[in-house]
Amino acid sequence: MASSNGDGSKPSEAMMQLLAPDGYYAYLKIDKSASTEIDEDLIKKNYRKLSLKHHPDKPGGDADTFRLLNRAQRVLKTPRLKQQYDILGLDLDDDDEQHDDNAATDGGDQPTTSQGIVHDMASMVLTTILQLGVRTVMMAIASLLVVRYRWLLYPALAFLGFLAFRNHSVALQGGIELISPFLIGTGLLIMYQSSAETGSGILYWLGESLVIAMFTYNSVSTTPQLPSPLVIGGTAVFSLVAALWFRGKFWNYAVVVTFEIFLAIFVAMAFPVMEMVLEAILNEKLKKVGEKVRLQHKHMEKYYSSRT
Repeated sequence: MASSNGDGSKPSEAMMQLLAPDGYYAYLKIDKSASTEIDEDLIKKNYRKLSLKHHPDKPGGDADTFRLLNRAQRVLKTPRLKQQYDILGLDLDDDDEQHDDNAATDGGDQPTTSQGIVHDMASMVLTTILQLGVRTVMMAIASLLVVRYRWLLYPALAFLGFLAFRNHSVALQGGIELISPFLIGTGLLIMYQSSAETGSGILYWLGESLVIAMFTYNSVSTTPQLPSPLVIGGTAVFSLVAALWFRGKFWNYAVVVTFEIFLAIFVAMAFPVMEMVLEAILNEKLKKVGEKVRLQHKHMEKYYSSRT
């Protein structure tokens, strides 16, 4: 917010009052403690009188004071900004955010900083869980159905061949995407040729590990380059352990999918509670800061009054 005139002259008395803690209320003559309701009519009435006094086109008017006065009436009429201002006593937002404030005034619900952080975290976690769930279901279909029936295996291999051809046609040089369909197809063939009925053979376990490894890598890879040895090693260990658990068993897949569904529901329910807790903590911290700012301002006013 501007705090002085553009030519470096002394700020006006009106601007100093507006910049003081709770100055928007004091200068617009709005009783802060009277009610939690927003009296827009009174705000507009008092604003019109003061805007005529400070308009830059009027004698004695000032552009910076007029701009700050506009910001004051906007904050007091916007529930979200008014709540933040009531807590701290100061306006920390920029006047350039007028379009966001108008959206909130028209009924939009602009998230606060804490809400934005929690929303981003929730979105990231839920997206990751859903991706894992989709990969698990795809792996279950491959392990429980595709590798057990020829009429499903052959179309799957044909589709993987099409993917390999398409990847080659778009010139993905040096990337594992070129060989990923072949590796998945190889894993499916190994699973088909081994003891698919029981899922207990070592070859079946290795084939399932290979397919899981490719599914895992394709879900986390964001670059076409070959992965680093650390990524290859981590993916291999995870895939071998996961295949050791699944072993082509329906109930093992069902347990994992159920756990992922439960985890997604838990995250969806827990993050709103976290949002409320974080909002309460931040508001409490801001209240303490606001009390200190108001107290310091009173001491400064007393000090300068004693000097005059």
